[in-house]
Amino acid sequence: MRVNARLDLERQRKLEEIARRTGLSVSDILKEAIDVYHERLAENAATARRQLERSGFIGCADGPEDLSETYKAQLAESFERKHDPR
Repeated sequence: MRVNARLDLERQRKLEEIARRTGLSVSDILKEAIDVYHERLAENAATARRQLERSGFIGCADGPEDLSETYKAQLAESFERKHDPR
């Protein structure tokens, strides 16, 4: 994939400094930056899940195991029961 990006002056200077100090090409710097950012996102997601598990939030409710797949039908049934037109 080819990338064409516009950088503000501050980021341009940072990128030039990284290239100068590491001897890496802009392409290699961007590849590594993407890998680092991706890893950080994965770590944050795992940390958030651990926090929710520790807090007891995950698994704290009862209901059908397939609710994420059948919630529309479940909700429709609930409304029909609540607003039964007799």
